[in-house]
Amino acid sequence: MYFLLLLLILIVVLIMSCKKVNLLSPTYIPHPTEFASKDDGKAEIPDYPNPTPLPTPPEEDKIEEKPVEIKPEIVANGTVFGGYGRRFKFKNDWYVLATNEYQYNPNTKTLNPTGKGAVLRIENDGSTITKIHSLSSGSDLEQTEYWTNLNSKKLIIEANRVLIPSKADQSFTWNDPYKKAFEKLNFISISSIYPYWNFGCFTSFSMYFYKRESDSLINWSDSANIENKIYNIPEPNADNPTIQGRYGMDTLNLAFLFYIKGKLFITGQKSPLDDHILGYRDPKEPNYSDDSKDYYLVDITKDVSDNNNWVKYELPFPEKRQQFYILYDENKLDKVYVYGGESSHWEYTDSYGTNTKQWSFFSDKSFTQKDGIWSTEDGINWKKENNVDINNLTRYASFTGKFGIVGGYEFEDGTPFELSYTELNGKYYRTFNSTYPMPPIKEIMETVDRFETNFTVTEEHIKKSGYYQLQVSSVSPDKAQESDWVNVVPNNQLTSDIGWESGGADLFTFNSKIVRLVDYDRQFKLNTQYETALNLAEKYYNLLLNSTMSDFKNYDYYFLYYKVMADMLKIIKDKGNNYFRPDEAVTHYTFEL
Repeated sequence: MYFLLLLLILIVVLIMSCKKVNLLSPTYIPHPTEFASKDDGKAEIPDYPNPTPLPTPPEEDKIEEKPVEIKPEIVANGTVFGGYGRRFKFKNDWYVLATNEYQYNPNTKTLNPTGKGAVLRIENDGSTITKIHSLSSGSDLEQTEYWTNLNSKKLIIEANRVLIPSKADQSFTWNDPYKKAFEKLNFISISSIYPYWNFGCFTSFSMYFYKRESDSLINWSDSANIENKIYNIPEPNADNPTIQGRYGMDTLNLAFLFYIKGKLFITGQKSPLDDHILGYRDPKEPNYSDDSKDYYLVDITKDVSDNNNWVKYELPFPEKRQQFYILYDENKLDKVYVYGGESSHWEYTDSYGTNTKQWSFFSDKSFTQKDGIWSTEDGINWKKENNVDINNLTRYASFTGKFGIVGGYEFEDGTPFELSYTELNGKYYRTFNSTYPMPPIKEIMETVDRFETNFTVTEEHIKKSGYYQLQVSSVSPDKAQESDWVNVVPNNQLTSDIGWESGGADLFTFNSKIVRLVDYDRQFKLNTQYETALNLAEKYYNLLLNSTMSDFKNYDYYFLYYKVMADMLKIIKDKGNNYFRPDEAVTHYTFEL
């Protein structure tokens, strides 16, 4: 009898010393090795899986109790949707994209696919969802223009139309040839007449941007508005040579200027007069070569006209060359190729069969495909190609019109995606978008307050697990910390089921009510990760039952929360996902707070 009395006193002391702690932050989650196991004194607990952040049990000061009226919006024809994507406002109406359309049978809890790519409009009263358009269930959405356009980050939403960039072209302007006289000129060129030397240079580079547009969201056409951006190219400078030399390039016939991966690329035939500013070279000097491997790149977001912004690189040839070729694949437009050219030198000798000695040009060696082909996808890193047929490639050429963009042009993002929260009566609401079922927070707290260590989970807890996904903050979301978000807990009797699958992340506000969609593609994914979660939660609860007094009083609420979650997972696993679908064909819920 004395022993039983002593044991009873010990239990009372243990219970009275219990307290709840703030577990909202992961720093409060106990390290597994802090708890002793029966076997070896160390608890070996696997890491929690992380398909989404693990829901942490909020403290009492992190919940906001209020009456909540929830109304399911039921459709008589049984047409429901899943796989919600982008939502946006257009012509003063809210639209949302749904990947899949189904016919839902609430009696059998089965979904029959009937369509894809639905464009939905939520009417201004918030109670009705109207389907604007969809495709047959066998359609390929990735090949459907309205679908890929509306989901794109590049989409531009205007008052009465939507637009999206479709392609970009490039072209340039040039000055070639132009002459400059050199009084002491002793170089000879077959394209120039003494004392003049012919030069060429690029003057500007243009990008042309084309768009597709629609005023119906479904039917698209080419926009008449073509944007043109012009970039001025640094001009030659006799005193401070630029990317185009002192006076210009020797010719533009084998010069190149094009866009690649956010940069402009330029290279061309260097003039021998870059190194001989008066046009004169002492006949006693050795032979001279103006072959080169140099080319230049500039980030197109910088001031292209500033020569200092251009960076010099070297082509991947083993030796310096000139008159090489740059090519691209018109079908793929994924990289540029370089090959060929020749090595050369200038020699002081009789010029072209005359008795007048001048510095004359001589070709030393011509290079072919056999001497190597190199490619680059970004203009910087080069790779030697071993299986490329140049007959399938197209040469870049000067004096051409618009031509394709290798590597694609990265268009700026369009209209930002709508944020997932919504505002109501000066407060901000969001969905806690977990892939776990949400335990009944209020009931668990009440259980702990009664000093009980067990909680019976029912199917109703799962069917109503969506109640606890709503969070509220008085701080604007762009400034709010996670600690500013508080769980909304209904303190009135709720009769309507609102499952975990209702929601995703996005909320709407209509007529002082919050609208939350039901996503029929969402389900509890009971794969091995969830099995691990189930085992871990059960092990935590077992540790509670066998813990020391200190561990018990600190983590009773924590353990019970995860034990409830584990029990919910087990029921879902036993019953299956379909069992917990809505009892009626519900498209969305309205919340009145």
